[in-house]
Amino acid sequence: MWLATNNWSQLEESAVRPVIANVLSTADVRSPAGEHVGKIVDFMLDTERGSVEYAVLAVGGVLGVGAKMLAVQPDELRFDARRGCLEISVDTETLAARPGIDRANPPETADAAVRSRAPTPTRSAPRSER
Repeated sequence: MWLATNNWSQLEESAVRPVIANVLSTADVRSPAGEHVGKIVDFMLDTERGSVEYAVLAVGGVLGVGAKMLAVQPDELRFDARRGCLEISVDTETLAARPGIDRANPPETADAAVRSRAPTPTRSAPRSER
């Protein structure tokens, strides 16, 4: 069993299999094009429902310093057992445009992270005031 031996070469693609959280948080995250995107550094859990609200993805930075933290919904990630990495369904351009999150004051959901940092539309003055 892979979880007991912790040997990447023994992994096989299958339906749903439990994976140790440490494996997920140390695995590379790759884009659909196979580019290295970053690493998952945390999981935010809903303790009342017993589910993962979102994963915290660290992108950029050097040796973990200066990385931008992004909230990623669980359905955007897939564990690729054959390559031993997480694959994100979002391209790098879309990720780069996402607002970062503050880990000291995390949002409740990944959607809330995007909404709270989205620019508010500016209202232009009526034509009569121009």
